[in-house]
Amino acid sequence: MAKSVKAELVAGKLAEYEQLSKIYDDIVKQARPHLIVEGQGKILLALADEDHLSQRELATRLGMSPQSTSEFVAKLAKRELVTLSKLPSDRRVNLVNLTDAGRQEIETANQEVPPFVNALTEAELDQLVPLLNKITTAMYADIDASNPTLGVKFHKLLAGRYLKQFKK
Repeated sequence: MAKSVKAELVAGKLAEYEQLSKIYDDIVKQARPHLIVEGQGKILLALADEDHLSQRELATRLGMSPQSTSEFVAKLAKRELVTLSKLPSDRRVNLVNLTDAGRQEIETANQEVPPFVNALTEAELDQLVPLLNKITTAMYADIDASNPTLGVKFHKLLAGRYLKQFKK
């Protein structure tokens, strides 16, 4: 089989995996939500790297709208994963701080292994890890070439922090 045909098959399987992963998260993990590198999870990871940021600074660093950031921060505060305080020199500015429970949430999420990964044998896992590393390295290079902005670099930093324990 020609390499281009194989590449098309792989692209199709990756697209299928991407869609199935979203369905899996919606259905299987619905009863047990976890931290992901989106929304509230992005805010927690950003605060883990640098705590005591204003909501505006969080929005800028994460490439999120101020409204979305405010909504996510409010939800995190309600779950007692962050606290809000006013900047003494400007009471209009809300500073967001990670709580101990927020730090614990990040650490717990980093250790979660999806149950479907257990369908692979140890030998298959040994084969898959270098292949995925090669793919993600190429993806990072494409991202850098297409959009080397601060927001993209920050997203990569978050992903790197979230996945650092898995890199070998």
